Amino acid sequence: MNNTLGNILLSQSPALFLAALLLIVRYFILRKKHHFHAVLDLILAILCIAAGVALYFLGINSGLFTIKDFWQVRTAGYVGMAVVAVLFLILLVRSVVHCVAHRREERAAKGRENAHQKELEEVRQKAYADGMADAMAAEAKLSPEEPPVEIPTDAPAEEPEANAETADVQ
Repeated sequence: MNNTLGNILLSQSPALFLAALLLIVRYFILRKKHHFHAVLDLILAILCIAAGVALYFLGINSGLFTIKDFWQVRTAGYVGMAVVAVLFLILLVRSVVHCVAHRREERAAKGRENAHQKELEEVRQKAYADGMADAMAAEAKLSPEEPPVEIPTDAPAEEPEANAETADVQ
């Protein structure tokens, strides 16, 4: 049993390389928005590559495979790659659902903002129309009662103090 379990573990190198490849792709996707998670993915990818290489050397040392046939993926390796692929698909579906929900939330917020701006514009237009109506009503009330006072343009513009000084001098 121990020997079989060891053979299964030593055959997981292709799964580790696939996981490292997917983590590196995820690093390039996340590096702009989530620096911390991207760095963790990169570190984990490097560890997966190192573990894959170590498992290959241990498998060669234990006689599980030779240097000539190490590229052949064994049944346990296919199972490991299937597990990695299933985990990747689960994470992919979760991220797509998250992106769709985020996009739906952004659209709803944009719609609410547009409705709010439209409401503010309607209030502004109503206030402007009410102000214009009040001004027209005030102007209509003012014109029949009192005509606006106009200053004649041909009247001299002399100051009363200047007239008083010239009268004292004479």
